Amino acid sequence: MTHSRDELLKQLRVRGARLTIQRRLVLDILLDGNDHLSVQDIQAQVTQRGADLTETTVYRILQWLKNLGFVSQTDLGQRGVVYELIGSPRHHHLICLNCGGVIEVGDGLFEELRDHVRRDYDFEPRIDHMAIFGLCQDCGNQNISGE
Repeated sequence: MTHSRDELLKQLRVRGARLTIQRRLVLDILLDGNDHLSVQDIQAQVTQRGADLTETTVYRILQWLKNLGFVSQTDLGQRGVVYELIGSPRHHHLICLNCGGVIEVGDGLFEELRDHVRRDYDFEPRIDHMAIFGLCQDCGNQNISGE
């Protein structure tokens, strides 16, 4: 399920969020995008749409949306910190430290971890969009064989 513009705006209003022109512009870019976007990506798209928001303003809006639980913030290593609307089904990434390859994995991988944290630590984890770093099979095989 992806967010519809109307549903997202409705959910924000229910929470008493003030929807400024700047916030709506960033939301529109996130809703229109199908990819992970950096602050700089969003700021560039804002400029393309004829508006003028600083990177700091874009960052603050993204943090506001993240705190409300609508946006994930993920450090993808060499690709930098990216933002994305939290949708369903959620997904996560395995990132190779050697070649930079990315493998997308489903959210089910984290259900047992969430349950464990809830049960053993009385803590509600928010695992929205994870990046796990390591070596892909090809790079791992190269390191083992000494190539």
